[in-house]
Amino acid sequence: DMSRKYCWVLLWCLVFAVPTQAQDLWLMKGHDARRTGQSLSNGPRAIDPMRSWTAPAPAGDVINIGATVTDTGVYFGTWGLLRRTEDPDPRLWDKSDGKVFGLDIETGASLWGGPLDLDLVARCYELDGRTRTGTDLLFCGLFNTYHTTFYNGTVEGQAAVDTSRNVMYVGRGDGKLFAIDPNAGTILWRYETFNPEFPEDPDGGGELISSPLLAPDGTVYVGSWGEGPYETHAFYAINPDGTLQWRYPTPTSLTHRFFASPALSPDGETIYASTFLDDGGENPGTLYAFHRDPLGATSDEERLKWALDLSVNDRPVWTVTLAVGSDGTIYVGGFYTQGFLIIPVLVAIEDQGGTPAFRWNTPYRDFPDGAQLILGIALREEAGKTQRVYVTTANQGTPLFNAKEDGMLYAVDPATGETLGSYDPSDEVPEAVGGINSPAIGADGTIYFGVRGRYGADEVAGQYFAVTFDEQSGQFTRLWNEAVDGYVEWNHPAIGPDGGLYVGSSRSGSEESTRVATYFEGEIPDGTTPLFYAFKGPTTPVSTELAEQPSFSALRSVYPHPVSGIATIAWDAARPGVYRLDVVDVLGRVVAVLVDGTFPASTQRLRWDKVSLANGVYLLRLQTPDAIYTRSVLVQR
Repeated sequence: DMSRKYCWVLLWCLVFAVPTQAQDLWLMKGHDARRTGQSLSNGPRAIDPMRSWTAPAPAGDVINIGATVTDTGVYFGTWGLLRRTEDPDPRLWDKSDGKVFGLDIETGASLWGGPLDLDLVARCYELDGRTRTGTDLLFCGLFNTYHTTFYNGTVEGQAAVDTSRNVMYVGRGDGKLFAIDPNAGTILWRYETFNPEFPEDPDGGGELISSPLLAPDGTVYVGSWGEGPYETHAFYAINPDGTLQWRYPTPTSLTHRFFASPALSPDGETIYASTFLDDGGENPGTLYAFHRDPLGATSDEERLKWALDLSVNDRPVWTVTLAVGSDGTIYVGGFYTQGFLIIPVLVAIEDQGGTPAFRWNTPYRDFPDGAQLILGIALREEAGKTQRVYVTTANQGTPLFNAKEDGMLYAVDPATGETLGSYDPSDEVPEAVGGINSPAIGADGTIYFGVRGRYGADEVAGQYFAVTFDEQSGQFTRLWNEAVDGYVEWNHPAIGPDGGLYVGSSRSGSEESTRVATYFEGEIPDGTTPLFYAFKGPTTPVSTELAEQPSFSALRSVYPHPVSGIATIAWDAARPGVYRLDVVDVLGRVVAVLVDGTFPASTQRLRWDKVSLANGVYLLRLQTPDAIYTRSVLVQR
């Protein structure tokens, strides 16, 4: 229950913490609502095999997304396999049976006694006399009146966890947003996206590939990816009870698909979402800014703050990922085509009220390193400012490009867009080839990422890396790398509150026989069970007596605790200097500044009135001239 979770957090602080280690939760893609990719926890700078663990995902085939991590659990989804009944009629075959897994953060054991089965949607069905051709004939026999979408049973988008309501949101290829109890592993409700022209269509409004965005008021935002002429592309705002708040746009007002996961502005008032290419590929991707809570808005025009089409030299840009800096700058990554080349591109956009503006004089930065797209963006933020932008390049996940070996990590100056340094992991580890997924950044600045590997007859396993970056020299330094059993797809690493790095692998490669073959329910063929990994560093416990001294933390005490009204916070100024004490919520936002000024060497006590804060776990973050100290606190009225 929730009280047990909070007690675990506090016990962890006393027993295992070190002075610069924050206890932080990774609750959605990119860690927080701005998708910064930066944790308040330190990740492992070395690997302790005695503390690390692996867990299988039987018949999962592909773990295509990153994990979300709470204080007790780790959660992720799989593609699954195509399933069929004993009836040979291909119309009764099912789509991929992607599942959701919940694992114990300490041991990797299942939290629910096994994975959570989601709905099985008929893979071939008849609706309104529609006709299909081509691959549908292959998959569904000669019944061309039956519609199929190959990936409609897969779990593609990273989950978002609302700890205050004890619910986890997962999107799926069948167009449904699932609300799941993360403790019990049960489905609380489903929201089905819809096509107004075909409201009873089992494929709904399109696949939910983008990861859900969780706003402070509990609203969930997600975009859909339509396949073919019978599905739509739309952006949804869903209430915590599973009802529709609003939907944008109408089916005729948008031709592109939502692929990049949406992000929130620093003030929480604006939602940013961007689009991928349509079937024609001639129109550029669009960056949309929506008012999160427009007073009295009843139309799309009132909800839309602005929209910006993205092009490079008249060539359309298709967006893949985005993140929002602490100053509100939106960093968008994707690609454009130049002849036969596909080139990764990054753009920085400032939201100037009702008008977007490019930050850099030369608006776009491209990275023609042989890879095809910007897959990851992470923001290194210190003292409330974005110091560096880390971007990674990767390749499309089609059989034609599965064997590509290109992919690099870049450090970019957020003010100018200039490249500060680059890192090709294969220069140091020759077998570390392939595209690089989204990076995660520890509190100390260490960067973690996965390298895909190579498919095919000359296959090479994927790897995970930890590196540091020195801005003065522009050099990256490798701390460690670990190979996985399989490949690394777009399953981005996550840093847990225990300092562990949580990552997935995949088994499926370019062999189409694996993906088009169908299996009976419960069958686990060889080579279809990927592994999930917890890479943990060595821990040196400290005693409770030592933990109460200033050497443990300059944050001496919070009394009473849990905080239910007014609390007293004692902290140390070890020497004269500037000190700042912030209250940070689980979305990574500073919700209160308690101290900000110059102090003599002293022990300080302050009165904290938390009356405006909602119930939940918060971090007190004390920035001193020498280090950053943190302490978890529970607000419970």
